[in-house]
Amino acid sequence: MNEFSSISPNDKSIHSTNFIHSSPRNINSFLSNQNRASEPFSERSNSQFQSFTGMQSFSFIGIKDKSGKKNGFGIQKFTNSSIYKGNFIEDKPEGWGILYHSDGDIHKGYYENGITKGYGEYYHLNEVVYYGYFFDDIQKGIGYEIWKKSSQYLGNYKNGKKDGIGTYIWEDGTKYKGEWKENNMEGFGIYYFKDGKKYKGQFKNNVINGYGEFSWVEGKKYFGFYKKGKKDGFGIYYWPKKKFFLGFFKEGKQHGISKYINGNQIKFNRWKNGKKEQIFSNEEIFFNYFEPKEKQFLCYFKWDIKKIKEFMEII
Repeated sequence: MNEFSSISPNDKSIHSTNFIHSSPRNINSFLSNQNRASEPFSERSNSQFQSFTGMQSFSFIGIKDKSGKKNGFGIQKFTNSSIYKGNFIEDKPEGWGILYHSDGDIHKGYYENGITKGYGEYYHLNEVVYYGYFFDDIQKGIGYEIWKKSSQYLGNYKNGKKDGIGTYIWEDGTKYKGEWKENNMEGFGIYYFKDGKKYKGQFKNNVINGYGEFSWVEGKKYFGFYKKGKKDGFGIYYWPKKKFFLGFFKEGKQHGISKYINGNQIKFNRWKNGKKEQIFSNEEIFFNYFEPKEKQFLCYFKWDIKKIKEFMEII
């Protein structure tokens, strides 16, 4: 019965494509490095700051106060050719600014005391763009991430990673809607396959794990438990036209007591590692052979065909 093969979204990479800069490079790192390499900005005169001649390490042009501190709009060039254009207060970026990285990355957003806070946009080498919120130089809150090949994510971020509720759509149309934890699908979610299959249930570290419901376009359904992407524990299969399998699985194979219904035909069996180990002649004998861990699901085995069908058609 090849229908019992492991059901997991392993026909494609289920791992989400993560934003290249989970901690976007920030202007403070450039400023702090520059401060270590030379005397403090506030001690330089306006003429020194605004003169590009002989300035090998960096240059600045913009508004300064009488003490020489940057206060107002300015353009700061760094030793690695990165450039910041924006507002300064007390030598630190404050308000709206744009940081052009030497490798082509661009960060547009709001700064507070030299740190990105609030809405911002990060463009990475024409491959991925992030539109959303930052806190202390990392993504936090709602964000939208879109890749050149059309993969995209809309949802929550925490500590620079996808965390909370979010939706990821792959370039081939595969989609996941649900909970995330540290860039991984974790918790409850719905996974839509490009061929029409759908999984609704629990995930752990990007893998189906826990209770889940799997459905096929042709009407077949599975309700049950998974462990590390494979069926493990109690489960119910439903094929259209009154065909059912109720039983237990281990590492994706039938393992334990089972009840198979096909029209008016009912079979009672026990399996071991995918192989039929014991056949029970009738229902009375069958119910006497339940192991302790199987008894908690006894009620399902007592359902008639009508009740099982109603249950499977609802999920």
